[in-house]
Amino acid sequence: MIKIRPYFETDWEAVCQVHDRAQPGEFAGVSVPLGLTPLAQNPYLNKIFHPCRKFVACDGDQVVGFVAIYKNHITLLYVDPDYQNKGVGKRLLRLALNIIGSPAWTVVIAANHRARHFYAKAGFRENGKFESQVSGSTCQFIRLVRSQI
Repeated sequence: MIKIRPYFETDWEAVCQVHDRAQPGEFAGVSVPLGLTPLAQNPYLNKIFHPCRKFVACDGDQVVGFVAIYKNHITLLYVDPDYQNKGVGKRLLRLALNIIGSPAWTVVIAANHRARHFYAKAGFRENGKFESQVSGSTCQFIRLVRSQI
């Protein structure tokens, strides 16, 4: 049975493992010549992780997913590939939205149709596009916003 609880500093390595295992799916179809950046080496950790409220989904003692939120922004939401399509991400998102309220927003890679569909089912709508560098490659991103439904 999956339980969701607040993040503890002792979860850091497990959260990194979940992120790093799930990240290839996020970038499917995107050419990143320098390879993907592990969470522990992400240069934006002080924006997207450290100042955030964080929660982890656990199967027993094993962290299998996590969400990080800052004000009304879902900065990170990852589920280990072995636990995807089992409702873990949906539960983490529901928790984040209960805390954030409306409006809520996040950013996804434009080519990540799975994430776009996941957020669309929760009422998020496209609210702009932009490009940014990821590991030496220019990637297209989409900002998604959810207003009160």
